Amino acid sequence: MSRFAVLPVALILLLTAVRPAVAAAPDDSTTTGTFTLADAIFEYENFGVFDGDCGDFVLLVDYHVVREVTTWPDREIRHVHYDGHFYNASDTSKSIVRNGDFTLTFRFDESGALLDLISTGIYEYVEVDGHRLPTISGRAATDFTVDPPTTRTTPHASTETPAFVCDALR
Repeated sequence: MSRFAVLPVALILLLTAVRPAVAAAPDDSTTTGTFTLADAIFEYENFGVFDGDCGDFVLLVDYHVVREVTTWPDREIRHVHYDGHFYNASDTSKSIVRNGDFTLTFRFDESGALLDLISTGIYEYVEVDGHRLPTISGRAATDFTVDPPTTRTTPHASTETPAFVCDALR
């Protein structure tokens, strides 16, 4: 048998003996949730929970959230989108649109322990006079392999409620 005749046989044997490792297909799911203005009023009146302080009034929120989750053995990715409103708690007829669109990526080790969490996107924006204004956006990475966990962030946000949110609800 010539070398050229042996080559195709050798390739066939090689391809049948070494099969590529097939990764498990990810699990996909979608979850939704709703938090109403009535829920926000109940939490504020009974537990003092509110979303921001504008000095002479506090902010309440409502929202509808959709989470698209893809899970592999070593990671989970959540695409989160919500639509809702900020309300002036003193006069809930005053409201502005409050939405968000961001991604959370969780990485796990072989035992399932959380290694890190990376979040990116526009976590919150409002619409004032027809303009979309981000209130919280950026990227954050938290390393859970150290104690205490460490976080590196590049968010573009203030720890206080932006004045333009309060001004739009006066």
